Amino acid sequence: MLRSPWKFETSEEKSGSLFLGLSFGKLYFVNETSNEKMVVSYRSLNVGMGKGPPVGYSESSKTDPSGAASNVSVVEGRNFDYFSFPCRGYLIGVGASSGIIGSILGMDVTGGGLTIALFGQIPVFAGVRMWGFGRAALPGAGFTGGLAHFWLD
Repeated sequence: MLRSPWKFETSEEKSGSLFLGLSFGKLYFVNETSNEKMVVSYRSLNVGMGKGPPVGYSESSKTDPSGAASNVSVVEGRNFDYFSFPCRGYLIGVGASSGIIGSILGMDVTGGGLTIALFGQIPVFAGVRMWGFGRAALPGAGFTGGLAHFWLD
């Protein structure tokens, strides 16, 4: 995988679950070379395993702390840019939340997680590893994976 000039800046998401999870969100990227900005919207249907109630709701806003380990990685011979979208892909994540307990204790954010976004299905052409914080209604921890659809906002 090669390093692209696109750097992950932040994200926002709303996610709910009742045995299966459904997520909607946006990923914000900036090109380090040209300073262009790109907003990639997504929706994802997820399944996972975890500890906690089988129902939940979480959200994060654009101003919540988030970041990435490195720039978007791209398969040699492929591109990650405006012409890559719309596409399908995958979201794989692990997270934990204190839920309402954190809210009672006055915490601004009550949950956090690590996510890998993979763009393209067969074959995957790009990916980015991200971390972020947000708020969740109930406490829990888990691992999830899902099919995603990405498009430009």
